[in-house]
Order: sequence, then structure tokens, then C-alpha cells
Amino acid sequence: MAELPAWRRWRRRFWAGMARGVLAAADSWPVNLHRGLCLSLAAAAPVLSPRAARRAWINLALAFPGRDVWWRWHVWRGLAPALGRNLHAALTCRRQARLGFPQVVAEAGPHGRDLLATLDEVRARGQGAFLLTGHLGCWELLGAWLAGHLDGLAVVTATVHNPDVDRLLQNRRRELGLEPLPREAGARPILRTLMAGRTVGVLLDQATRAHGAPLPFFGRPAPTPLGVARLARRRATPLVPAALVWDDGCWRVRCLPPLEPERFASDEDLARACNEALEIMITRNPDQWVWFHRRWPEVRET
Repeated sequence: MAELPAWRRWRRRFWAGMARGVLAAADSWPVNLHRGLCLSLAAAAPVLSPRAARRAWINLALAFPGRDVWWRWHVWRGLAPALGRNLHAALTCRRQARLGFPQVVAEAGPHGRDLLATLDEVRARGQGAFLLTGHLGCWELLGAWLAGHLDGLAVVTATVHNPDVDRLLQNRRRELGLEPLPREAGARPILRTLMAGRTVGVLLDQATRAHGAPLPFFGRPAPTPLGVARLARRRATPLVPAALVWDDGCWRVRCLPPLEPERFASDEDLARACNEALEIMITRNPDQWVWFHRRWPEVRET
């Protein structure tokens, strides 16, 4: 591989230094000061990135065409505070782990069991389990909390293009009991983890380059990866939908009944059910999802 130009090497070093500084501040600064800074940065996001702000507004209109403009405005206005709160929680995961996650509360789902009890039940079958979640609430804190209650947690992760930053983030996840499984490594590491009876966390709410199909998401075709559904049906591994959302002064772990692969006739049917489960969780806390993501690539933003 050809050596990078000097300016790119310096840019990578700069961002790696910034990442180290940000994580060090999260571990050492007073909590209120760090939270206030995260909230201030998020409040400036619509000004710093007006295109992302416009995309969020358009996506809300696409997903909730039946809601009036004032409802969508209220949700849109809540995106920045939620983003700042989630950023603070994600960066301070290590500090919260040392304290035993005092603000995290597990709630029973509509099937009468909380996430830990649900995972214990499905993993007892010996096929492992998939934790189905998305970029809703603080997914990093959810992983850290869950890893502290299980025998660790494997998570399928994207790779940051800056190797130093990627190494820093993955090592920090390992410190919290998480085992990163790079997406480009394919299915083999996921299969090994499931065969050991463990849990694999997957985030399936965004458009990626993974092979998939255009399946409905909030009523519109959206590129949806099929790999997880294929593995789940191949091994009869249940998928447990869950998310960690901020509500009434604390972080609440909420889950839905497991998706049993044998009940679905095809990979696409199971992937469609995954989208529906994600829709349910997002609809219950619409201001805590990343609406600025380009989920429907064919939608024009002008």
C-alpha cells in the first residue's frame, strides 16, 4: 500500500490526539461541566451542519406524514438536546461503569420480562442470541451496561478510517467488557460467538454497504441488510429488540418480545420484522433517533 501524503498523516494524528483529549476529559472533568459542554455542542449542530438539520426535518415528514407540522417541529427541536445528552452518556461510560450504572433501570417489556431475563431465557436454548438495536438513545451505554451483566457482549462495529482513532475506540470498548466484531470480517466471528452461547449486538437501523434488500421502513423502501436475518434463521437464533432511552430522569432499558426465526418464511420476512420492531421503539421516543442519517438514499434533499 502506498504511503499516505504527509498532510493526511498529520491530519490523522491531529484527530487521534483530539479523540484522546475528548476521552480524557470525559473521565476527569466534573460531570456537570462535561454534560454542559456536550449539550452546548449539540445545540450548535443545526448551525454548524444545516444540511443535516434539513435532512432530519425531511426524514421526520417522510416517517410521520400523518402528524401535524407542530408535532414534527417539537420533535425536531428536541433532537439537539437528546444528542448532547447521549454524547455525554456515551463518553462517560467508563465512569458510569465504576459507579455501577446508577441511572440505568431495566423495565419489563410487553411480554412481562426485562432484557436480562429475556436474554437468559433465549440463550438457555444453546443457540446464542442477537441483541437487535439501533442508533436510538445511548446505544454505547446500553452495550456497556449489558456487558457488565452478562459474560461480556460482542458487538458488530464499523471501522473508523483513522486507524489510531479506531484502535482507541475499540480498546475502550474492550475495557468495558465489549468484544468488537468488525463488520468487514464477515459472518465467521459472529458464528463463533453464537456457537459459544453468547450474545451479539447488532445495529440494523441505518443504510450500509452490506448486501441487502429495499424493505419498508416507516412505509418507504429502505436498504436493509439481510446477513443477520440469514444467520438467525440458519441457527434458529432469536433476535431480542431493545434500546436504552432517557425518560423521567433516568436511562431506561426497554425491550420487545423476541423475534423467533422459525416463524418467518424467508430472510426478507425476518428482516422486515426487524425493521418493524425498530420502528416501534423509535416511534415511542422519536426525538432520540438519529434523523439526520440518510436512511432513504433516493430521497432528494433540495
